[in-house]
Amino acid sequence: MWYKKGLINFVIVLSLAAAIILGSSALNPAECAEQVYDVTVCVSLDLNPLVKSPAITIATYDGKGIMRSNNGGKVFDNCTVHLQGVHVLEGEKGTIYSYMKYLDPDGDFVIFRLTQNPGEKAGTTTIVMGTGKWKGVTGGGKAVRIAKGKPVRAGTVQFCNNHKGTVTLPK
Repeated sequence: MWYKKGLINFVIVLSLAAAIILGSSALNPAECAEQVYDVTVCVSLDLNPLVKSPAITIATYDGKGIMRSNNGGKVFDNCTVHLQGVHVLEGEKGTIYSYMKYLDPDGDFVIFRLTQNPGEKAGTTTIVMGTGKWKGVTGGGKAVRIAKGKPVRAGTVQFCNNHKGTVTLPK
């Protein structure tokens, strides 16, 4: 009988130890939880056309701006943004390929790739990498233009996009 109590106590201690070890590991869902982001990004782009014709327009762009979070999670809230890319317009069909750097107020950043093919209403974003607290981040989502202003000067574009998606950050 005494060996049953000893075995039960051993199993209880072993279970508690396993719970503590697993609870503090990177496998803990709370530590690797997926977070939702919903941000409004407003930028101003400088366009650098390679060719501009009725048949095809190809331009690179360099833009800067800022973003604000639209949800309580505050993921990417108050990040500054730097983006560079290429826009190809063949008749009415446009293709966008760019990289975006989200720089947080602490100086750490995340790099996103955005692609948008002809006929798509939203661009697809994919996280490429992160630094500092964003190291090892994965995720992505969609980006949709929600506002476009009259250019403040020739060769520029000003607009706001809504970016929604998820990020997973191991700790």
